[in-house]
Amino acid sequence: MYNLEQSSNEQKTDKQIMTARENVASRLSKLMLSNSNSNSNSNSNGSSNSNSINGSSAATTAATMSMVQSPTSPGEQSELNQLKRDADPQFSRFADYFVICGLDLDTGLEPDRFAGDNLHCSPLDRAYKSKPLAHYPENVPWNPFDAHGICMLSLPQGLRFRTQKHNIEPKFHSFATTREDGKRCYGFSLVFYEEIRNRNICGAIHTLQSMFITELSNGQQTHSLSRIKQDGPVSRSLPRHFKVAGQAPQSAQSYYDISKDKLYVAKSISLICQAPYAFAAELFLKNLYRCLPRQPGAGISLESYVYNILYEVMLPQPGKSIRIYLPPTEPHLPAIALILQRPALATELPLLDFPLRLLFSYLGVECVIQLLTCVLLESQVLLRSTDYQRLMIVGESITSLLFPFIWPHVYAPILPAALHHFLDAPVPFVMGLHAGCEAAHKIGSEAALCFVDIDKKHIQLPEELPVFPHKMDFMAEIISVLDKFEIERDRAQEPSLKNGYSMRGGADAMISSCTLPNGVQAARRSKERFQQLQETVYTLSNSGGGGSPSQMPGVDYQPLVAHPSKIDHVPRIADFLRRKGGMRAAQAGGGSPVGSPTLSLSSSPVGIYQDVDAVDSTLPPSRMGSLSRRAEKPTLSAVEQYYQDLRINNSLREIFLNRFVHMFQAYEYFVIYPNQAKDEWLSNRETLQNFDKSSFLSDQPEHHRAFLSRFLESQMFATLIDNKILAMWEPQPDEQLQLFDQRIKLLRRRHGENMICATSYEPCVLSQDSQQCFEKRLNCIDIEVTPPSEILSNRAAYFRSFPLLEKGVLNQECASSNYN
Repeated sequence: MYNLEQSSNEQKTDKQIMTARENVASRLSKLMLSNSNSNSNSNSNGSSNSNSINGSSAATTAATMSMVQSPTSPGEQSELNQLKRDADPQFSRFADYFVICGLDLDTGLEPDRFAGDNLHCSPLDRAYKSKPLAHYPENVPWNPFDAHGICMLSLPQGLRFRTQKHNIEPKFHSFATTREDGKRCYGFSLVFYEEIRNRNICGAIHTLQSMFITELSNGQQTHSLSRIKQDGPVSRSLPRHFKVAGQAPQSAQSYYDISKDKLYVAKSISLICQAPYAFAAELFLKNLYRCLPRQPGAGISLESYVYNILYEVMLPQPGKSIRIYLPPTEPHLPAIALILQRPALATELPLLDFPLRLLFSYLGVECVIQLLTCVLLESQVLLRSTDYQRLMIVGESITSLLFPFIWPHVYAPILPAALHHFLDAPVPFVMGLHAGCEAAHKIGSEAALCFVDIDKKHIQLPEELPVFPHKMDFMAEIISVLDKFEIERDRAQEPSLKNGYSMRGGADAMISSCTLPNGVQAARRSKERFQQLQETVYTLSNSGGGGSPSQMPGVDYQPLVAHPSKIDHVPRIADFLRRKGGMRAAQAGGGSPVGSPTLSLSSSPVGIYQDVDAVDSTLPPSRMGSLSRRAEKPTLSAVEQYYQDLRINNSLREIFLNRFVHMFQAYEYFVIYPNQAKDEWLSNRETLQNFDKSSFLSDQPEHHRAFLSRFLESQMFATLIDNKILAMWEPQPDEQLQLFDQRIKLLRRRHGENMICATSYEPCVLSQDSQQCFEKRLNCIDIEVTPPSEILSNRAAYFRSFPLLEKGVLNQECASSNYN
């Protein structure tokens, strides 16, 4: 168990640093906007404000954003630089390091002993040791450079050689590491292949190839021959087991002919960051590689782009946004503008930049719920895929859906080959393995293991895994949001819906199967269905009038009184309430009602935006499909899709948070607060009971107790209760706990303070508020960073490969950097 007193002191110090940093950033932001407005007023001659973006004139907007003015006076420039130096770079810099990893020609080829038995495969299929060729800057005090760890994760398959017969397109992936102080650090890597022109390296690979062919011909590696197919035509110039026909392309690719083939080797460029802005990092690395000058022409140096991302790009403050400029797709084009935003503390969900859309596309709704259940119960979770970025997306997404709980155990969504022995540790973990490594094929059917094959959409569950409470209705609500945003996914395992609710049964039974259940089971009982529809009418009455029933003029919520056999009338009652609330809202405000089936269009950086959260969350998919057909979905650019993914993230995460709020809406009543001082409690807390679990479970539905009884024993839940008790002595409680408690208060306000447990399922009704905060940040930019500008006096005309950069200009921050 970690030291809570030490953790509390660290949190207190961090909050003091954050407060000081926010004060500096506030002054900096005001001065930047003042300079921006003065420049705009003096040069635009009545044009619209540069911070507003018109989606219908993308070309004009891009041209306008590429023209950024300098501060108006040397005094203001000096103040900007001083404020920027006063801000703690540990919390304000977008990236700590830019790293280049690859083949070190001085040391030559070294086999990677962690990558398995390399002698039994072709030299082109073997892994060799990679080295960090350069990193900029040399070191930052708050994040010491870990050469070995970063190199392992930047090139997780080791150093690989390829020929022109292979697919050598650049590939991006992200990774995460946990530092000694428990804080998570993120990395983003682009792996590409460059032609080898060094004759010694080419000769070494050719020699290894000849030795391998000789061993195969002599039959010394007989156990490896069984893995090579025997069908198809055979080249006379190659051993019998190397095939060149299309039926066995892998064998032909594994052969390197020094007289005919071009040899390529892997190299990576990476960013090491404190905050996981994955899309910005991906766009930067991919376009930086595209901007590599391969022939003389227009453009700026690579050092200029790297300097900008290391020293000039700031992280947005909580509740703020910042516009940055990233390398273009071609060197001669202007820089690409991108808005980074950060949710406000204690009022919004924490930052998640990885798209949840892909999580549900990869696995499907039911598999995600089962995986979430395993993580909540702190099982061992092992992910498998042929794509490293898929491992990272699933790992980051599923742990973010735990909010307000935090995964406290081993977390390695990309597990390097050198760390495969961690799989034997008898502790909970979330780890990811590449499908090509040997360890991924040796996974047994262990009782406590949850094994997820992402590529095959297959999950192997632990034995006697309890069902997540209200699983079917929970899935139905998620499906309705996915349908609104038209997320493509496998629908084979999804339950059939009627009026927005699931019609599959069996949600409250214990399961022990190792694969996803198939088919549609019997419908729910009529009584249970009737209770759910009562809640539907209540939710519709809320959305139609924009508030609680007591606040709606002329509409009083009354429990639906009817026999279960009359439930066919409920959809008509729901439609009536929707129309009634919509007419009153239209009369009051003159606009479209929140519950009306219309799509609102607003001016935003994405252009045309579908306000999907303005559509009632209980609309059935059939109606949502008709709405989608009325307004065809426009084709989104990569930046526009990024903004849309953030909207999807918000809608889905609010649903998951809403489930935990309903599960634990009365948890405060069962917390056992200590009657001693803080220091005494901290020293004895491991022997104290902090939560009355038996009383809490006695108030829960019987079919939910199997899951809840196990979850209450988890370290995640224990940490939440510890933070709740520590809040007695802390002047500023944990922000995540504040948000969770605030949502519980809103729920009690609707249902009454004496409500202990919800008897029926209630969908999420609060996502629109956080959505509005997000849209405001996109439309009202707080800070704008200057685009990259040339910092070298003499720029190289072109390169054959990605070069090592100038240390002199990248190892320290220049005094001339500025903002707008």
